[in-house]
Amino acid sequence: MRLSGRFVRVFQWIAPVLLPALVVFGRGILGAPMGWMTLIALFASPVVIIAMYFAPIIVLFDRDAKAARSTRLFYDIASWVTWGALLVMMFTLEDGGDAPPFGSVISTWGWTSSEVSSGIFVVALIVAFLGWVGTITTAIIGVVLSRSAHYAPRG
Repeated sequence: MRLSGRFVRVFQWIAPVLLPALVVFGRGILGAPMGWMTLIALFASPVVIIAMYFAPIIVLFDRDAKAARSTRLFYDIASWVTWGALLVMMFTLEDGGDAPPFGSVISTWGWTSSEVSSGIFVVALIVAFLGWVGTITTAIIGVVLSRSAHYAPRG
């Protein structure tokens, strides 16, 4: 259990609210115009928030992590991957429902075209989903390991 695990143990309760809010409103804060995608994201955000709280709730049942006041390394990695992908999504989310479509933050800043930004967004969305599945999986594995009779926790 490392210092990163202690940060993850605290931030896992903040991230499910903060990161979807950044994906929805971060583009406006960083200068990209906000359109209909904001309304759609507002309706989708509660589902994402609830889904992101599954792993932290499961981690509560990990006896070893609770004793160390930390989280397991692979859970930390999966969490960081998910959070990083959500931040990338904030910078690359486009609002294509308007005429003309509003670009993403990085296309508004002139760093990339809208097509490249959309491609990066799709990859970030897939990585975020796989990272979320990884957090659920590693949380369950941690609970199982902490409750196994033959498993001896390391330091």
